[in-house]
Order: sequence, then structure tokens, then C-alpha cells
Amino acid sequence: MLVRHNTKLLEQAIDLQVKRSAIPTLQAEAAAHDKIARANAFRRMATGAAIAVAAVGIGVGAWLVFDRDPSMTQLEPPVAQTQPSNPSENQPKDAKKSEDRIPDGETIAEEGKTDKPKSPPIEQPTLPPAAPANPDTFDFVKFANRQVTYAGITWQLESGHHFASEKDPTWNTAWCYTRRLANTGVEVQVSLVNRPSPTSKPQAPVSSIETLASVGLDDNSARELASRCLWLDKASFAPSDFDMGQERKQAAALAEELSVQDGWDAIGNDLPGMPAWNVSFEQCRAQCEADSRCLALTYDKKHSACFMKNTGSILVRSPDAVMAAKKAIQANLQYSSLVFAKDTVVVGEGYANVRSSYADCIMACGADQRCLGFNFDGPNKMCAMLDSVTSSSPFKGVTSGIKANRS
Repeated sequence: MLVRHNTKLLEQAIDLQVKRSAIPTLQAEAAAHDKIARANAFRRMATGAAIAVAAVGIGVGAWLVFDRDPSMTQLEPPVAQTQPSNPSENQPKDAKKSEDRIPDGETIAEEGKTDKPKSPPIEQPTLPPAAPANPDTFDFVKFANRQVTYAGITWQLESGHHFASEKDPTWNTAWCYTRRLANTGVEVQVSLVNRPSPTSKPQAPVSSIETLASVGLDDNSARELASRCLWLDKASFAPSDFDMGQERKQAAALAEELSVQDGWDAIGNDLPGMPAWNVSFEQCRAQCEADSRCLALTYDKKHSACFMKNTGSILVRSPDAVMAAKKAIQANLQYSSLVFAKDTVVVGEGYANVRSSYADCIMACGADQRCLGFNFDGPNKMCAMLDSVTSSSPFKGVTSGIKANRS
């Protein structure tokens, strides 16, 4: 026999159990939605605050930009729509005009004058450059450049011409200079000549004697170099055309004077064509002072011979000689204690044996502290230097020298 059971209550019980098990999941979902809602609300609040701050900043900036009278403590009432027949009647005398804020380069309107519309500035035509063609131009200065070779050296000469204005067809002052590495390795600008006006006498040289000497020039060679400068008016000058000025002339005269020392001989560095025979010492001295190449001399009293030199270094004792040197090289002179003997050889320890001239052999030993003596073999042009000397003996054809203060 089949029995039919009523399962409705069982189904309701199962359904209730399923709903109870889903409660934790629903609670978690509800908490997540609540957090999302709170985050969105906070983001909207932050965005609103940022917009508010930006608005305040824009307002402050706009207030600073507009020309506002700081004495006003409250807003002015709105201006009536009907304008008076003469707007300037109600305008304060010290009120600022709108031209105070016009772009740079425009003219600011003066107080008390009627405002007028401003026309754009008229561009003036540029005058064609003077000769030579296409000179370099900077502001109101035009340059003419020239490269020349003097004393075996290439020099870049730059001539500047200053104009009073861009429209002035004639320059008012001009100058010429060059640049050169000094013996210290530093580039030096050497001013050669100034022209105060196109018609005045040019002045040269301009740089000091010390500056000229640092690049291998003196007053004479600087004037020679200045005579080769290029000018826009095509003017040309000889070295004798330049005005040195009284002070510079006196300084140049002192620099050209020779300091004389009797009983000393300046070895080597003779100018071409030396010696000059059958001349007096005064003639030798005057000739050296007049020659820019001559910086020192040795006069042989016994043979009336003049040896002009382009420099001086080693001085040795000689009773028949008179030495003289210009101021430019006096600091370079070295007084040697070498004593000489003809047809004599000195004995000792040699450390160098080279081919040279007799003058070069003397200068080499005189400048070397190690050298205490030397032997020069005239027929073979050989120089032997010794760092110790023990004795000497006759030897034909050999000229020797020993230092009197040797240890």
C-alpha cells in the first residue's frame, strides 16, 4: 500500500536554512557598498575644495592685475548708463591713463594731454656700410680686419670705428688692436693705435711697454705693426706719423738708453754683419740706441770693434771689453765666473761632448751649474763640458775655461 507523505513543511525548513546561510555574504556586500559610497563622497568634497581654492586664487590674481586705488575700502557704486557729454570733467586729475599698461617700446602718454591713437613706429632705412665692403658691425661700431705677417709671425689686426648713431655716415673715433699669447700662456689684447677723430693725428703705441714686451714687441715694432692697420676711410700712416705723447717719449728714451759696464763681455747673439770695425765706443753706442733690433753690445777696445746683439744672457770677465745693455734685458743677464786660457786644456771628469761654436760652448757652460769647466777644440768645433777639474796643461788649438768659484 502506497502512503503519500506531506513534504511541504520539510521544504520550508530547507529554504529557511539556505536563507540563513546567505546572511554573512549579504552583510559583506553591504559593507563594501557603504565604503564605496563614503569614498565617492570624500572625493567629491576634495574636488569641491580644490575648485574653491583655485577660484580664490584667480580672484586674488585678478584683483592684483587691475589698477585699484589702495585707499578705497569699499566697492564703488555702479556707473550710470548715461555718460556725461565731456568724460574728462568727472575724471580726477591724478587718474592714471590706460597707456600706463601699454606694451614695452611704446611711448607713455604725458599727463594733461589728450589721448591720441598711436601709429606703429616707422622703420628707418639702414645706410649702406662704408668701405671696405661688408665690414663686421656691432651696435654703432664697424670693424675692418686684416691679417699681416711681421717679423715672421702672423698678426690679426682689428680696427674698430665708432659711429654716433646708426644713421651717421662718418665715424667719430677709431682704434686698432691685436691679440697674442703672452709668454705666460695668457692671451693679451695689445692696443696699437687710437684715432680720436678722422682728422686728428693718430696716437701709437697705446699699450704699456710691459704689455708690448710680453708679446715680443717694443715701441718701434708696435708702430710698424700699427702702420698696417686697415681703416674705413682708407687712410694710411707711416710709423713716423704716429704721436707717442710726451710721457711715452720720455719712457721710450729711458728704455733705449744703454747701461754700460766696463770689463765685461756679453757672449753671443750678434746681429748680422757684426762686428763693425774701426769705430769708437760712442759711435757703437749711438748706433745701438738708434736700432730697435739692438738690445745689447760688446765693444772690443783692443781692436775698435763693435758687436751689436739682439739680446744678452751670459757675461764673462774681459779686461779689453765694454758691455752695454738696454733696460728690457737687464734682468736676464747672468754674470759668470769663467776664466779663459788659450792653447790650454783642463783635465777632469767630462759629462757632455757636443759640436758647437765657441760662443755657444761658453754660454752652455755658463748657464749650467753642473759645468765647472770646458775645453773647446777650435779645428773640430767640439765642446767638452766637465763637472770636475783637477789640473790643466798646454795643448795647441784648444781654448779652455774654468769657473773661479768652483767647489
